Amino acid sequence: MRKLAWAALGFTAAVILAEYDILPASGLPYIAAALAVLSLGALALHGLPRKRMLLLVLSASIGLLWWWGHYTLHIQPCETLARQRAEVTAVVTDYPQTGDGYTRLEVRITGGAPQEKAVLYLYTGELPELAPGDIIQTEIKITSALVRGGERTRTYTARNQNLLGYIQGEVTVTGRSGQAWRYFPKVLCQRVKTLCGEIFPADTAPFMTALLTGDTTALENDGGHYAAMRLSGVLHVVAVSGMHLFVLTAFCQLVLGRSLWANLLCIAAVVLFTLLAGCRPSIVRAAVMQSMLLLAPVLGRENDPPTSLAAALMVMLLVNPSAIAGVGLQLSFSCVAGLLLLLPRLLEWCCDHLPMEKSLVRAAASSLACTVGATAFSLPLSAWYFGTVPLFSPIANLLTLGVVEICFGAGYVLCVLGAVLPGFAALLGWVMSWLVRWCMLVYDTIAAIPFACLYTTDNRAALWLLGVYGLMILWYILRRRGVYIRLGIPASLCVIGLCAVLLTGDVSLRRMGGILTVLDVGQGESVALTDEKAAALIDCGGSGQNNAGDVAADYLLSLGQSRVDVLILTHLHEDHTNGVEELLYRMAVSYLIYPADAEDGDDTLEDILALAERQGTQTVALSAACTAQVGNMTLTMYLPQAGSDENERGIVVLAEVGGGSALIMGDAGEDAELALLEQGAVPDVDVLVVGHHGSKTASSPLFLRAAQAETAVISVGYNSYNLPAEEILERLAAYCPVVLRTDQAGNVAVTLTEEENNG
Repeated sequence: MRKLAWAALGFTAAVILAEYDILPASGLPYIAAALAVLSLGALALHGLPRKRMLLLVLSASIGLLWWWGHYTLHIQPCETLARQRAEVTAVVTDYPQTGDGYTRLEVRITGGAPQEKAVLYLYTGELPELAPGDIIQTEIKITSALVRGGERTRTYTARNQNLLGYIQGEVTVTGRSGQAWRYFPKVLCQRVKTLCGEIFPADTAPFMTALLTGDTTALENDGGHYAAMRLSGVLHVVAVSGMHLFVLTAFCQLVLGRSLWANLLCIAAVVLFTLLAGCRPSIVRAAVMQSMLLLAPVLGRENDPPTSLAAALMVMLLVNPSAIAGVGLQLSFSCVAGLLLLLPRLLEWCCDHLPMEKSLVRAAASSLACTVGATAFSLPLSAWYFGTVPLFSPIANLLTLGVVEICFGAGYVLCVLGAVLPGFAALLGWVMSWLVRWCMLVYDTIAAIPFACLYTTDNRAALWLLGVYGLMILWYILRRRGVYIRLGIPASLCVIGLCAVLLTGDVSLRRMGGILTVLDVGQGESVALTDEKAAALIDCGGSGQNNAGDVAADYLLSLGQSRVDVLILTHLHEDHTNGVEELLYRMAVSYLIYPADAEDGDDTLEDILALAERQGTQTVALSAACTAQVGNMTLTMYLPQAGSDENERGIVVLAEVGGGSALIMGDAGEDAELALLEQGAVPDVDVLVVGHHGSKTASSPLFLRAAQAETAVISVGYNSYNLPAEEILERLAAYCPVVLRTDQAGNVAVTLTEEENNG
């Protein structure tokens, strides 16, 4: 079976080179042909080396051709239609999902555009009631899934969703697909979600829904629990994966036995659950490996885990070569690779050095060994993609992983019971919810520990992580060469380095003085102001893939700022406030300031104030201009009160720190600008955070001439309003030497110092 592993290695290596543009797409057929010719050189070898070389080189050639064919047939046609409008017919493939300010709909285009899987976003209006299998017609603005908002991304193509569309008109349901039966797993998944809401109490239903289906939408909106799970490093328990299939298979074998027919029924259950969970990379990988394990005795073959892992990867890449760029796939395979390579050695070390005959020690050692093995290869990837290193994840796993496995198995039993005896199932669900509450208590407690998580945006933390891996690799090499060094020596050095990182302040922050950072929160705004003593945040909302509160908290914590001294909400529009609750859960906020006469039609302010009171945050309703001293920063807050539009009545902030100054306009337009000019409140500033995301209703020539800003920053993401407006970009270029945008540059940080102010 190892032949398959060699073939998968060559195929995967070729796909990686193609997907990450290391090899040019136009030259892939010629490179593949050259590799095929080169493989003939393997004929000069003999025995096993000949077979391995042939498999490796020929499979690499096939991999390049396979990726090129997939790109040419599926992705390239979508790229050529980017920014065009089209009337399309499509089949709905999943239930709509509602987020902050948008609705997301997965479809398969059948007419009017390339017939591909697509993701459609609706930012204004409402969708009719839709179910998988419905046929719809609508007008969309097309963009390639490889590019969103001008930024290259592989998020969608990795999921085999090659086309992005933004719904521009009314969505009309025209009928049902004749193949609607194909979406039965989606309907079943929706039924499981409904049953979770009926069986389990409101505080535990989001966790159980995520655990049983992998859909974390409700959990992400469930207070601070999702953030606590992320900080404690246990989000993998709700990212449906191998653990879930292991429990499912164990339960099936307990009921059916271990006969050949029982194995085939277990495989059927594995396939059904994989479809129900949406065929995520982690679950597909686990399903292939579990199926090969169950098929091995049926076919009279011995199971070989490395070959099973290679086969799982190859199957996924044959279906969609671009899946190799998926973060979930990379994390899943790196976890399993770590378990296969390191777990046996870790357990052997535990047997040699620990009293494994004691059941408690054995359970704890096995849990910690599994955690270390699973994270050894996945941790660098996690740090690279998410910028976090949870320090207490082994403890969280030790205390909750067994409980989570019980909840998963019992949860499905209760869902089946709930379909026939809902009252009895709800009673049992109430009892089982105490297990979920235990898990949540552990996660919340660990997340509240100071320095529960390292942030690799802090260079010191990134260097420490590199040092840890460097020391362990050096120790392993020396041991292989016969140089005996106790493991405690490199481990102690790693701990000493960690203490140094945690206990020292951010030297660069102190040296630079005040920093203004316009955070990349998608279509929204959040501006951080920091110095060596304090941190202030102006607005906290957006439409990015990550909640704006998480973005702001991660950034500030990475600078060593554990508290927000003041949070100013310029006004209450969703794209400026929808991350506030998450921020309040993640960080201590001393003061929250908002306009006294702000409109609160959807109870946004009421919810924020209620949470602020619970979190111990003092709130201030601003009714007149005032000045606040925050550390070394002087924040002057103006209320233009220019008309009835809420945008024109919001707070405008003038920040002065480190000898520099910045003007943060929120969504203020030309009327507010004129009011500020009349009040004499527009001095020369170093940085202007452009009003209303670059809308043509703001940034008048008179205002820009008065501000004399050296740098203008536009906080903007993909939107249906064509922001920033072209005429505003031209106007800014005429008045400001430097114009930056968060949708192009990501976080935009500007140091406010006397040196910069002077030149």
